[in-house]
Amino acid sequence: MSFLRRLTLYPKLVLTFLVIIIPLVTISLLMNIRSERLVRNEITGSMQAKVNYYINALEDDFGPLVTLEQQYTVDDDIFNLAYSSIIMTSEQYTNAVRNVQKKLQILKNMSPYVEDAFVNFPVLDRKISALSFNELNHEEAAALNQIADTFESPFLLYRNRLWMSLPYPNNLTVGRGFTIALEISSAAIKDSLSGFLIDGNGGAMLMDRDLSWSETSGNVPSDRAKLQALIRNQLQAGQKSGYEIIEDGDSTYYGFFEKSSKLGLTLAIFVEESSFIGPLKQYAIWLWAISIVAPILILLFSYRLYQVIHTPLKRLVAAFKGLEKGDLSAQLNYRSRDEFNYLYLQYNRTVSRLQDLINEAYVHQYQIKVAELKQLQSQINPHFLYNSFFNLHRLAKLQENDKVVAFSKHLGEYFKYVTKNADFVPLDQEIKFCRSYAAIQGIRFDDHVRVEFGAVPERVGSLAVPKLLLQPLVENAYQHGLEDQVEEGLVIVTFKDCGDHAQIAVEDNGALEEEELAHIVALLTDADYKSDSEGLRNVQLRIRLNFGEHADLLADRGALGGLRMTIIIPFKEA
Repeated sequence: MSFLRRLTLYPKLVLTFLVIIIPLVTISLLMNIRSERLVRNEITGSMQAKVNYYINALEDDFGPLVTLEQQYTVDDDIFNLAYSSIIMTSEQYTNAVRNVQKKLQILKNMSPYVEDAFVNFPVLDRKISALSFNELNHEEAAALNQIADTFESPFLLYRNRLWMSLPYPNNLTVGRGFTIALEISSAAIKDSLSGFLIDGNGGAMLMDRDLSWSETSGNVPSDRAKLQALIRNQLQAGQKSGYEIIEDGDSTYYGFFEKSSKLGLTLAIFVEESSFIGPLKQYAIWLWAISIVAPILILLFSYRLYQVIHTPLKRLVAAFKGLEKGDLSAQLNYRSRDEFNYLYLQYNRTVSRLQDLINEAYVHQYQIKVAELKQLQSQINPHFLYNSFFNLHRLAKLQENDKVVAFSKHLGEYFKYVTKNADFVPLDQEIKFCRSYAAIQGIRFDDHVRVEFGAVPERVGSLAVPKLLLQPLVENAYQHGLEDQVEEGLVIVTFKDCGDHAQIAVEDNGALEEEELAHIVALLTDADYKSDSEGLRNVQLRIRLNFGEHADLLADRGALGGLRMTIIIPFKEA
């Protein structure tokens, strides 16, 4: 041992090499035989994973198109053109066409695979696309008026091209409803397939559900019929993915394929065997050379490199993965003073700073929301206070003492509720409060206006809502719908449990002009719309601030002929 300690590094390396070179060569021969098999398996597995990645990329590109196409079947402008165009004015018709074209432009620009998006209106004998307004092509309309399986194969084949078509209503009769369709760009598909090639070698092919249509890019086996037969046999046998070895003249191809269960498309990528087996043979020669020249140096260097570089990098990557999942508590410690120490320190500083920024942003957003809620709440109370004292003044002036007594009692109960120290109350309490409010208005209108409250479902009644949410809508019915009503006024308040959301409707039978309805709708839908009355908009803002973007306040004409205001409140998931 003392002799070895006196040797320098170079003799130590030479001596070690001589000791292990003979068994190493023997092991290398065995490893070379097995390595070719293992590498072949690894390459096929890697290629199959790439095909899976590319087919998932196609699904991600086409998936939103299918969803948005379905949403357009319930679009108001498309519905109006299909079913109400005969009663539209020229201005309404033109605006509807423009709105439809804008939405189609959104649909067209969502994906590079969409060459054109359009809607066929048989009743108008027109085809409205993102960029044009042409006469209906009846042959094309009949071909696209087919119901496709949007969950497994949303494409249709027409004129040897792919189309995405969704007729409404779902029947095969041309002449009714409308058909929303997308023309898929063959050029875009070819460009995409060329990007799927591995290092520019081989080729790619995309086929439809029945393998009757295909687009190719790059070098693929020349015998397409044989190729499609092999893939068809695999699919019919229940294999959604796999690979085939295909002989094509002097060349041998490995064909990797996978079928999309969402699109019904099959993607195949072909690689010539020589492109990856050839390097394997060259690798065997290099292995012999390396085994003879410097196996021990490679082993020692690799082991040392692993200790010096890989281990701290692995810890850093693991820390970043935890950071990606939201774990900001991890801190890295490193004893050495090399470059990794600098990286670890910077990581710790970054995590600490992220924690500070997140806390600052959370507190800031919370304070903003609380301030907005308090402001909107304060805008409602004075509004009714002014009206109440005005009504009390009128009753006193008319010397209707009994009504003054009743009115004062109800008014006291009203402000007892208003000043209650609670921002949220069960909807049942809000309804009880609105009944008191209706009694006040009944005294004012000499029972000329009748208010009816419908049955309240249990889950709806227990819903926690902002205080004074329902009363402004009932008050609006009195002031703007029934104040000048000659006949008996009627206000109906209904409550409905719609499964994922609650629906509260306040409807009156007052006279409602179209211009007034349009004013109210614009007030609720256009944030820039200017109006002297902000009561309804305040209710809408309170709903959205408390219940999120899916909550809303809607206005339309009710069954009684007057205004109907509808509150939508989603139920919170348990």
